[in-house]
Amino acid sequence: MDEESQKRRKREIEASSKGPSKVQDGSAQPQAGQGLDDEDIARQLRDGLEVLDDAIQVPTPRAAWFDQHIAATQSKQKSKLIRDLVILWIGAMFLFYVLYLTVTAQPVAFFSIQAAAIFLPLAWLILRKQVDSHDNN
Repeated sequence: MDEESQKRRKREIEASSKGPSKVQDGSAQPQAGQGLDDEDIARQLRDGLEVLDDAIQVPTPRAAWFDQHIAATQSKQKSKLIRDLVILWIGAMFLFYVLYLTVTAQPVAFFSIQAAAIFLPLAWLILRKQVDSHDNN
């Protein structure tokens, strides 16, 4: 059955590309580009596109797939928003802490800030290199 339908489609394509060779009065029909009306060209194009649409089946995803995709995207956006808000909150609290320490002038706090300024970037770089080397392997 499948082979028969493919053969029928090929015949339809060939027939539509050739077009009728004779008009009712017996004169030959002009080929494309030799004086055909715009309506005839549009009709032939429509017929050819319909044959292609019948020959090529494109499956469309189900509505459940779209719902899952939308839910996953919303979940990612929500987690990114929460992460960004937490980073903003921590940064603001750190700045307030530094401001408080400068106002109260506590030497232990200055030393802790200097230590954090050295060790946190180093720890971040080391962890980043480990993650990058793990991704490359």
